[in-house]
Amino acid sequence: MTQVPEAAELLRRFKEAQANSAGIKISPIKTEKLLKEGTQFPDFTATDLDGRKWSNADVKGKVMVLNIWYTGCSPCRAEMSELSTWKDEMPEVMFFSSTYESAEIARPVIESQKFNWIPLVNNSSFIKYVGNNGYPLTAVIDKNGIIVMVEYGTSASKREALKQKIKSLVTH
Repeated sequence: MTQVPEAAELLRRFKEAQANSAGIKISPIKTEKLLKEGTQFPDFTATDLDGRKWSNADVKGKVMVLNIWYTGCSPCRAEMSELSTWKDEMPEVMFFSSTYESAEIARPVIESQKFNWIPLVNNSSFIKYVGNNGYPLTAVIDKNGIIVMVEYGTSASKREALKQKIKSLVTH
């Protein structure tokens, strides 16, 4: 096995720092879902790329899915093309994407990714639900406005579970 001098030096420094940190406990960052499954989705108002205002009244009696993202999040961008197929498959569902960024910043990413969800921009009201859990956040809300599923991050298995949950709500 070939050793890289820089890697060996980094490992040496890590072991030295670890030895010098006796008695100091290093804990991982605590994460918790800030949107709670089984609770009512909070009231909201938000504006889309074209300036239309949206609120809870627009989704009353409909299944809603909210995806919170930002342009610097590569996993967020990577899942957009797959998520767009969901809207095509389930047109009766209200699919919203939300970013705190301006329309000018978000539009190029939305257009290049051909992300067809209703794009809410300049929206900082949903950021508080991300916390230190990371992006993207996807929440599924049933026809009664109850949060039924929340996923932080993305993976093929998480997306499949979300999709199946949405489909189960549409068929009921």
